[in-house]
Amino acid sequence: MRDHTTSLHYPPDVLAQARRRRLKRVLIAVLLGAVVAAYTYGALDQRVIAEDRNDLLPQWAEALLLGTAFAIASLPVGWSVLGRILIPVPTLFLYLSVFTGKEPPLPFTAGFILALVYAAALTALSAYLGDRPDRRLFGSRR
Repeated sequence: MRDHTTSLHYPPDVLAQARRRRLKRVLIAVLLGAVVAAYTYGALDQRVIAEDRNDLLPQWAEALLLGTAFAIASLPVGWSVLGRILIPVPTLFLYLSVFTGKEPPLPFTAGFILALVYAAALTALSAYLGDRPDRRLFGSRR
């Protein structure tokens, strides 16, 4: 029977590379979460209809929650699926209020379709970042 404690020892340079990759993935997730939060805050600020500004939370809190959910969903860990569950519905409602509440407003059908596209794109991007962060695009044979 093999001793599992001795089989897990790797050279220090391999461990250092693994730490750098892990840190890079976490930093990319946090950075993109901040970008999503900033973009959402800017989009929410474009609403001019007073009814659309009567939210349960302030605009900065809504944007911060969506950015945090995106960052969590983009992490390369098993529980990041919780963030992916949280992204589609709030994104749909937030961006629907943005598209139908700006000046000039989009028709409801077009706003709904665009909000669906935003929700699907954020969910797909977070799933890609969380599931396959090291996949090489060009020049790889693996």
